[in-house]
Amino acid sequence: MIEHSVLDILLCTIGSAGDVFPFITLGQELKRRGYRVTLITSQFFESHAHEAGLEFFGLGSAEDYQSIIQDPDLWSPDKGFKVFAERVAFPIMEPAYEIISGFDPSKTILIAQGQFFAAHIAHEKLGFPFITIHLQPAAFRSVYEFPLLPVKLPPFLIHGLFILIDALLLDKLFAPNINRLRQRLNLPAINKIFGGWMNSPQKNIGLFPDWFAQPQPDWSPQTQLTSFIYYDKQNESISDELDIFLNAGSPPIIFTAGTAMKHANKFFLDCIQACQLLGRRGILLTQHPEQLPKELPQDIQHFAYLPFSKVLPHAVALIHHGGIGTTAQAIAAGIPQVIRPMAHDQPDTAARVEKLGIGVSLSPNKFNAVSLAEKINMLITSQQVLERCKTYAKKIDPNKSLNDTCLIIEDFVRNQSSFL
Repeated sequence: MIEHSVLDILLCTIGSAGDVFPFITLGQELKRRGYRVTLITSQFFESHAHEAGLEFFGLGSAEDYQSIIQDPDLWSPDKGFKVFAERVAFPIMEPAYEIISGFDPSKTILIAQGQFFAAHIAHEKLGFPFITIHLQPAAFRSVYEFPLLPVKLPPFLIHGLFILIDALLLDKLFAPNINRLRQRLNLPAINKIFGGWMNSPQKNIGLFPDWFAQPQPDWSPQTQLTSFIYYDKQNESISDELDIFLNAGSPPIIFTAGTAMKHANKFFLDCIQACQLLGRRGILLTQHPEQLPKELPQDIQHFAYLPFSKVLPHAVALIHHGGIGTTAQAIAAGIPQVIRPMAHDQPDTAARVEKLGIGVSLSPNKFNAVSLAEKINMLITSQQVLERCKTYAKKIDPNKSLNDTCLIIEDFVRNQSSFL
């Protein structure tokens, strides 16, 4: 076995901060353990990668990233997947493959998000040892568990539903572009991309606990779960401005629509009005202040960024979009949450939070000030909900999850014959 200190680890991911930051956290720890770690993702995150001490290859440009999140269809339940495919996944596929192919497969471990298609192709064509990492349970299909169905159906019907979804939507959208690249590389055409191919045949890691999503009999057998990993600057402190606000009154409600959301004007207006209906203080969290009214009520403040691990324990509830990282931070803080899921994995995450009894899902067409105020009041006045939040908060240990994930990776390294 060669010394692991000479091994390269390529971390490959695409998406918003919620998709990238867990990989940065993982990269920091793997680097601390002696590996050479390179992050391959959108050019937009270059400064974050360098701040974490990681090598970096950028895909596209920062302007490309900003243009994509400007597109309102990205968050449409009907059009969002098409936007993701055409504007996010496909343009980076060949450039990412070229970057990966510049490394030596005998001295490199490839670790990628499931929808980073270039990594799957590089594994098949060039022989890179390959781990897929899935941040969300929605990445794992099962005929035995499908939270988004309004009624319980027998497994054979759900299996038939998956076949239809693949044939009429997913493979129809994704397979032509993927197979064009595969053909140029003399690889056979594939289908059932989301039904199996997006999982590594060698190792899959789910970064969520089994009490959040119980492993199912039809999951890939090489799958292991750890728990949530999120980007948390340990030395970051609460600003003086936030400290003054927190100490000036009762615990606030915190509202966020996600770092990549630039079309949340109505969301924030409803949140402001809900606070006023409840007589509660609030914090509006967004890096895009153009979504907010020019003047805010005195007991509601805006911040561009807050360290969740520091501020959420001071909050009474979190209202958000259903990103898995935001969801995990709310669970860790032991506070209830209202989720307004828009698209992608968000509805699945919201359904799981609701099933645990630590929050509720409120669909966009039912999301307004009155309904939001009612849901918040129901949650924060329910002793049962608050006790459940405390119970699940005790189950969260991000340091243990990070260590467990690295141990799985290191065990994978030891079992690779190419490194002998």
